[in-house]
Amino acid sequence: MALKRWRWVLGPVLAALLVAVVVLPPQVPARAHPLLGVVWGYYDFVYQTGNGHSPYANDVQYARQTQQARLRHAILADSIVAVARGPRALISGDGLVTLAYETPLTADSARFWLNAVTRELALYPRGPTPGMRLVVALLSDPVRARPGNPEARYERGIQELLDQAVAAGACVVTVNLLPNNWRRLTIGHDLAGKPVSRLLGACALYARFGAPGAGVSRWAAPEFNNYWRDPLTVQLREARRSVRRYEVPRDIDYWNGSPWFGAVRWVAVGCLRGAAALCLRASGLGPQLDSPFPFYRDVWLPRTQLVAHLLATGTPEQFAVFWHSPRPAADALASAYGEPAGRLAMSAFQHWYTAPAPGTPWGSARDSLVGLVWIGLALALAVVAGRRWTTEI
Repeated sequence: MALKRWRWVLGPVLAALLVAVVVLPPQVPARAHPLLGVVWGYYDFVYQTGNGHSPYANDVQYARQTQQARLRHAILADSIVAVARGPRALISGDGLVTLAYETPLTADSARFWLNAVTRELALYPRGPTPGMRLVVALLSDPVRARPGNPEARYERGIQELLDQAVAAGACVVTVNLLPNNWRRLTIGHDLAGKPVSRLLGACALYARFGAPGAGVSRWAAPEFNNYWRDPLTVQLREARRSVRRYEVPRDIDYWNGSPWFGAVRWVAVGCLRGAAALCLRASGLGPQLDSPFPFYRDVWLPRTQLVAHLLATGTPEQFAVFWHSPRPAADALASAYGEPAGRLAMSAFQHWYTAPAPGTPWGSARDSLVGLVWIGLALALAVVAGRRWTTEI
């Protein structure tokens, strides 16, 4: 086994040295090779023209899209809150949940959903102080699905309007029930066989604990906006019982598991093997990979699982202190729970995941071959970049 390990380690190194000796013989630096220079110049031209005249164009576009989304959310939240005061709204017996519905739903159908959401909210611990009003809107009007409706493409399966919660005085959740729209499984059953919804995320925390502090909000908001994940309710129920731990895969599945995207997997593996600093990074509490592309980030250790673990293992008073803290999320965690944030994250993630067994190669023979190709490409680019300059003595 030891011989195989040294073969995996030294093989790529020796191959890289051989390529370096062949490709980079001692010589006086010269100008770029004509053919490679043409290719490099064409790449520069495409890059410059494709990114516009200003290097800040993407930032401006992102800011404009963010403001447009906030405007849409504000209009939608105001209209839902207004409907929640009218005849097409039902209020739970404890007054914590308001459900607004539209045609063709009837009051009986709406009451079914109201009871399911009320049972879901009851799964969350109650904070020491009253939380925020929870408003759930069932979107079922067929007019919304018409191709000419400009808002149709924005009405996702389940959406929480967190950015408007404070201004609207309520955390609004929209549930799209239209048949031509993708939606997750939103209804389950408790031990008594009664229906329980599975649609709440951050709005359940808003309803139980109120709005979060600035630092915690900045940390939690990106993860709660990932609607392809399991709802927080599902993760909370998993955190309260023993689950079959999932082994973190050795590479990312993007583009059929291309190995050059697998480097970030080491963050999750190191965290699960006891490196608290890597748990900070994986959970978003510490330094992050500075990349706009999501496939360069580890997505196997979501922040919502850390939140669910805190709710399941700590006290409501501890979570309230953390949730309302204005400090950065890592400092707020350590202050509220009396333990370093990295260790808290490690404990949470080890409930769901396990690292691959040590002592085996990280990749396959195909991975090594592709790695050698990339080493050769990197050396070739280094030659091109080095020969773009002329040294005068």
